Amino acid sequence: MVYQIFSLIFIFILIIDNVHTASIAKRGNEVFQLLKETKEKVKHGTQCLSPSKYFAGSCYTYMNMLLATSWERAYNNCLIIPTAKDARLLVIDSIAEYEFVERELIGPKSGSDSVSVYIGLRKVNDTWLWSNDMPLKETPVYRFWVDNNKDILAYDCGVIWLARNTSVLTAAACAEQALRPYVCKHTIDRCYNNSGGCGKYGTCLNLPLINSYRCQCRFLYAGDRCEKWSSQGLQAIIGGIIILIAFIGSYIINLDRSGDQWSFRKSTVEHYQTTSVYGQSRPTSYMPRSPNATDQVILNPCLPIHPDFIDISNEKHCRHISSSSSSSPPPIPPPIERKHRYSFRLSIQELEVTSHIHNLFMKPKRLILIILPIALTISISVIIVHARRYIKDNILHASYSNSTRLFQFCTLYDNNYYVNLVTLPIAVVIIILIICNETRTNYCQLNKKKFSDKFSIYTPIPFNPFSKVNRFDTMVLSGIVSHEILQIIEEIFLKATQMKVLTMRGPLFDLIRQIGLVIIIGMRYYPVYTVIEMSNANILYYTLCALYMWIDLIFRIVEQSYCVDIGPLIKTWHRIQEFKNEITSKLATSSLITTTMITHLEHEDSLSGGGGGGLKGNFQKFRDRIPIRRLRTSSITNLPAIQLNSMNMNPIHSLNWSSIYLNFSSIDRNESQSTFDQFNIDSSIIGVLKYTPYYLCLTYICLRLTYLSISKFYNLFYCCNREMNNSQKQSLKHIYHEPDINSSQKLSVEYRYVRHLFQKTRRILIENNKKISFIKSLLYKIYRPNKYFNYSKQILNMYMIAFMLTYYLTFNILQGGFYIIEKIYSIFSIPLIVLTDEIDLPQPKPFNLKYEIIIACFLTAIIYYGQLLWGMKSYQKHMLDVYKGNFIDIPPRTAFKSARLISQHAHYPGYCLAYLGFGYITMGNILFVIIIIFRVIFKNLFLVEQIAKVVIPILVIYLSKCILIWFLSKTFFLQRVQRFYELFPVKLQC
Repeated sequence: MVYQIFSLIFIFILIIDNVHTASIAKRGNEVFQLLKETKEKVKHGTQCLSPSKYFAGSCYTYMNMLLATSWERAYNNCLIIPTAKDARLLVIDSIAEYEFVERELIGPKSGSDSVSVYIGLRKVNDTWLWSNDMPLKETPVYRFWVDNNKDILAYDCGVIWLARNTSVLTAAACAEQALRPYVCKHTIDRCYNNSGGCGKYGTCLNLPLINSYRCQCRFLYAGDRCEKWSSQGLQAIIGGIIILIAFIGSYIINLDRSGDQWSFRKSTVEHYQTTSVYGQSRPTSYMPRSPNATDQVILNPCLPIHPDFIDISNEKHCRHISSSSSSSPPPIPPPIERKHRYSFRLSIQELEVTSHIHNLFMKPKRLILIILPIALTISISVIIVHARRYIKDNILHASYSNSTRLFQFCTLYDNNYYVNLVTLPIAVVIIILIICNETRTNYCQLNKKKFSDKFSIYTPIPFNPFSKVNRFDTMVLSGIVSHEILQIIEEIFLKATQMKVLTMRGPLFDLIRQIGLVIIIGMRYYPVYTVIEMSNANILYYTLCALYMWIDLIFRIVEQSYCVDIGPLIKTWHRIQEFKNEITSKLATSSLITTTMITHLEHEDSLSGGGGGGLKGNFQKFRDRIPIRRLRTSSITNLPAIQLNSMNMNPIHSLNWSSIYLNFSSIDRNESQSTFDQFNIDSSIIGVLKYTPYYLCLTYICLRLTYLSISKFYNLFYCCNREMNNSQKQSLKHIYHEPDINSSQKLSVEYRYVRHLFQKTRRILIENNKKISFIKSLLYKIYRPNKYFNYSKQILNMYMIAFMLTYYLTFNILQGGFYIIEKIYSIFSIPLIVLTDEIDLPQPKPFNLKYEIIIACFLTAIIYYGQLLWGMKSYQKHMLDVYKGNFIDIPPRTAFKSARLISQHAHYPGYCLAYLGFGYITMGNILFVIIIIFRVIFKNLFLVEQIAKVVIPILVIYLSKCILIWFLSKTFFLQRVQRFYELFPVKLQC
């Protein structure tokens, strides 16, 4: 129930209109931008109130309105400024600051004007010091110092004197009758240019509440100025080394299999039910009835086996058990001989040799059907890319009349409603032909055999999940159909605003239309499914279906080449056509009204004798009878002129599409949310990559049907006897048989599977485990192919659709952007911006998140592809266990009712694909957030130390506990249990 609720919520989010989604995202971006700008203003000091000016992290106020009578008065006035809590009399630290005060704050003087301004400079003990106790001689502005009053002892205060093209620092009286201006300096960004002195291993952070700053040291450093090593950082490094050693130790522990007290996981040999192939078996009377007992007999190492298959450990174990047992097993009689029993030894050797020889080379048919679709897909991709570039370069200079045919063709492919109706009539004709021909054939067979069965019309079966005929072809067809259905879903959910013209009014009619589209797609590929499902179809079926699929492929190539990049032009052409039709209808209506009016009035005038009153009255009556009497007179008067101009010269025909394309392309480029556009990747290449699996499947089906038709034609004329052999081979695929090893017949999968079970002896398993490399063992954990096991058609189709869905979702997310992620990111990043000034978060725009989006998409695709392969491996393992009668991992058949089993079997693919799509979106969001977190952490390294303080001690304690438990188990418990068995041996019967 919970999963259904989450699925409904997910579907509801997808159905939201694009306009509302864009507005919500736009508002979130506006809020984010406002907070970001506010933070930047505070950071760069733009909050300085007028008349203050900002420079280099400080606010400067030129007090030319509130003058001071003395230097002390000016100093005290700066301390009590209400808008600045920590203002001081000006202290100049650099030449740039001196020039700012001279040119921008005080301003240049003209003529004979001059001014003396108090600054924070005073003579103390015959040394000129700034207010921060910095000697004047040690500052860069000492070059501007001019002391012309050395003999006057009362001049102990410093001023900056400005005149026309002149400014100097000089001495002046600390108190005078004349009032002087002064400059107050308020530092608001103490970390400007790292002026706080935090060194190269620290970052300065402002503390505006206490009007101070602090140094945020990097990882491994500490101190007030980040000048020494951090004990916490060193401890984190030591903890990381301990964790690495613990992981390596645990891996070595898991690899150790030297004795029973060291092994913690079940050996892979114990998973197989092994038996001796060449040995003798017990008679039927000694066979146990329970499954466990059967396993004990199969795994019993005391049975006499062939000397080539003797294992040393088993031999010692058998001797020990035989010596300790009190009773000996009953004698084993000789094996029962059958009349037609053949030698397993000879057959297995021959089969192994022939299988190795066949595996060295690939069959020419399979090699052709693999290479040709790939080569044809590459050729189609190159053609489409070059055709799109050619159309894009030449359509801009084409006129309206030259582009009409192209636009008329592209209109059919503008949406998925018309594109499915193009080739549907051909499919319907093929279906009718198959039904008629098969019905006629069945009727003729009934008449020949003189059966009393009633006449029935043949119904083609498009899909049989229990059939083994052309399983791979059916899987490829399901990939084609799934891709087209995904296009419809994309059109419904992601292009909802473009479908409003085609959709009917009301949700019920829209739902009917969507279901109808899926039915039309099924009808299009119905004949191909039917022909592929036939084991021995007519040559006419193969030929017609091959031609049909080639026509569909050609239409797709033309559509992808000519109609993809000119979407804005097609929309404009639609509007021009509507406008043209509207004008034409108005012209026709106006000409009809004018002609009818004149004819009727002339007739009335002739009857009334030409009187003026009669003419006026008849005109009034005529106007009352006209149904379109609300037509504007201005339009009627202008219509003949329009008609004349349209007849003589049509301006639409001379319309050039350059300006239209450029205008629309600029709009689309500004509104584009595609991740590929941020990397300046050509859209034609992306479109080809998006449709590559579809082209590959479509070309394979075309080539496969062509091959079947040619092969059938060849068999029909040159190999008449081969048809009988093919029918015999088909029967061997469905019925288990005891084959003749000396014949050249192809063995059935069932026989190979049974022989494979008996061939997996203990010695062969141990040898195979030694031969497997480390890379293969890692790959086998994801998926391990088994030539003795075949998947059903339903499972193959489901996994093919799952792969296509994952691929399609990846490209759509990269093309459309993470709208939901951007909104969530905007919501959660706003509090962080408000509460902290230390973390620099990127803006929620595709340009700033392009790397995160593409990495999240690719990681999600890799994870889900691996999960699908692992699911296929698990399905294979569970089915093999079911064949053996082992129901440990899955419930048995008796645990389900028949109706529930059939219902769940029917709904399993739908639920699997729905959860796959929901999980893909969820996993993509989670990975995106994780990547953003890692980006923030690596950009702000001080967070690494904060996280390491919490995580590393927990990992050290946990791994230390695991190592301690393992050591105690190995040293005390398992060794004592082994010693107990040695002291008190258990009597086991072989």
